[in-house]
Amino acid sequence: MRASVIVPVWNGSTVIDPCLDAVCACSGAGLSEVICVDNASTDDSAARIHARHPEARLLRQPVNLGFAGGVNAGVEAARGDVLVLLNQDTVVQRGWLDALLGGLAPPARFGIAGATMLDAGGGVNHAGAFVRRPDAEGIHVTTQAEGPPRVVEYVTGATMAITRATWNSVGRFDQGYYPAYYEDCDYCYRASHRGIRTGYVPGARVVHLQRSTQPLRDPIRVVANHSYVRYRFVAKHWEDAALTAFFAAERAALAAVGGFPEVVGRVLAARDLLRRLDDVLACRGRDLGTRLDRARRRQLQVGFAEILRGAMAEAERQCAIAEGESSVLDGRSPAEIRGEELALLTCLQRRYGMTDPAGPERPLRRWLRALVLRPFRIVTGRDHALLVALAALQQARLDAVEVGALHAQLRLLRLLAENDHR
Repeated sequence: MRASVIVPVWNGSTVIDPCLDAVCACSGAGLSEVICVDNASTDDSAARIHARHPEARLLRQPVNLGFAGGVNAGVEAARGDVLVLLNQDTVVQRGWLDALLGGLAPPARFGIAGATMLDAGGGVNHAGAFVRRPDAEGIHVTTQAEGPPRVVEYVTGATMAITRATWNSVGRFDQGYYPAYYEDCDYCYRASHRGIRTGYVPGARVVHLQRSTQPLRDPIRVVANHSYVRYRFVAKHWEDAALTAFFAAERAALAAVGGFPEVVGRVLAARDLLRRLDDVLACRGRDLGTRLDRARRRQLQVGFAEILRGAMAEAERQCAIAEGESSVLDGRSPAEIRGEELALLTCLQRRYGMTDPAGPERPLRRWLRALVLRPFRIVTGRDHALLVALAALQQARLDAVEVGALHAQLRLLRLLAENDHR
């Protein structure tokens, strides 16, 4: 068997060199080609691949297709009879590819095979995975099983080998899992629906660096993306008692999920799922060959609408608490805070010889301030106290503005929630 290694790339400038270097050095005779699909990176990822890795075929995309879209574009260009998906932030270890190909050959004969994923310190963070019930969270096994390959529910798309026969039977990755996550377990579930087994191969070892700062930059969007793809998976694959248990668990979780980003993320995710429900069910029919009856469709509509409204109510409750805390701490209106802030700024301007509304400062006064008053205020800490007071006022004003903005956003979200699938 000959393998095409497909690497979806998005802003991977800091990790793509060690990834491709390791693929070339550690893959052996089973490697047929390396295909890098650049998802419209805004850094120099594509230029770096073009300049430093002539062994790789570079496919530039005009927009970010997400992980699934990048995989589909790469497979369309691939020539190998085994398709190996590889994250840009991985470093394969020697013998990894031979071990994966062995899991696809007799006697194992898996249609999909995955590797042992290690963290940078050598600890195991993936040795097969399963979708937990009732909340549909993907759970990665972290205890490595020695010995021959074994059947698992799914393997991570960070390193996933798929036979060409499996691809022809199961079809393309579902690009509705955008930008990423759950497309790997969706694919393995679809394969299982067709009687194709997924295997974990302990001897295939890959280091996964997992470098991402997105949760720090935009926590609400991270929660919304993760919740949406989880909801999509449930709507596509579960029915009857599993759906009932899922909706009950999700409603119960709203009271314990923690901060504002977690509940607002669920508001956005549930609303997106309801808006795209027709597409999700069309994908279910296409990928699984089954259709939900009207009762099950209604169950999905009602269940996700209840999640939406419950998350909306929790977000409003948290915002009301924040507003109450702010009013207790400040005890002043935004206009009063702004007035005090301006008074302090005027005082500081005069003390440091900046523009004075009363007119130009006389030379004798300027020398007195510079040689006598300013050193005295520094020693006594009076200027420091003014600056501290100014910083506190500015923070209070910003808090008041933020709470007001949150209320405006929540009012808009409430209107959307009340008019979605009433």
